Amino acid sequence: MLERPSDVSDEQVLDVVRRHWEPRADGVEHLPVGWGAHHWRVDVAGEPVLFATLDPDLPRHIHATLEAAYGSAAALHLDFVWPSIATVGGAYAVPAGTRTSSANGWLEGTRPEASVDELPDLLAALHTVAAPSSARAWTTEIVPDLGDRLRLLLQQECPAPLGPSARELLLEHLTRVGGWAREHARLLDLADPSTYVVTHGEPHVRNQWLARGRTWLIDWESLLLAPRERDLATLVHGGRDVPHDPRLVRLFDLEWRLSGIWSFAQWLQGPHAGDTDDRTALGGLTGELTRPHFDER
Repeated sequence: MLERPSDVSDEQVLDVVRRHWEPRADGVEHLPVGWGAHHWRVDVAGEPVLFATLDPDLPRHIHATLEAAYGSAAALHLDFVWPSIATVGGAYAVPAGTRTSSANGWLEGTRPEASVDELPDLLAALHTVAAPSSARAWTTEIVPDLGDRLRLLLQQECPAPLGPSARELLLEHLTRVGGWAREHARLLDLADPSTYVVTHGEPHVRNQWLARGRTWLIDWESLLLAPRERDLATLVHGGRDVPHDPRLVRLFDLEWRLSGIWSFAQWLQGPHAGDTDDRTALGGLTGELTRPHFDER
């Protein structure tokens, strides 16, 4: 998230870090990076040592799922995985009020300008690794009647400042969203759990990191056992020629965009201030409603 949370202070973050990860920590700095969670740099004697995260309690990312995902990533032992760090008690995620706290070691580096050439090889290695016992299997969050649910949501009060714009966008595309949801439901039958592999879930360029002379995949909160196409959709979207089932790529394209539409719609139809994060949410909603599908490029 780009905005600092209004209900969590730096002192509270520092206290959580000291109790669970690094008792010598003496300073934190909120970082306006990423999306969906809040992040801080954690210092010891003026030097960064940890990257701390607070995830909100959302249906797809609750404490139990984050613990499973982060613990599974740490168990992979692949040389391109930058995993979370276990707490002093051996957990990877700890409750922090209404949120979940986790931490990674600080990794000085940069994000590539474009998806790295070696991404297909990294994903191929990930998809052949033995699945950790803690890894959870993917199940969809999308319901076939999503269009109807959106219609009911839009019948409620439409709060300013951005709610009216979001409502107009959604009404314009409501019929298409309903069709996408029904298509998604039909494609679900193609997903065979016996073929599931370890997937990152979001291996796009924003979760690639260049440091120590190599490429790392970061942000493993979405790790699940799933069809390979859950990750390969990113490659297909980028024009990479990789073996894939186009129907499953379509499924996960729809999964991603419908999940985003529902999440952004709920956000902007609820109380909000119109700050940077809210405007980013409106941009995200616009993008998911209007962008081409991966197979239309």
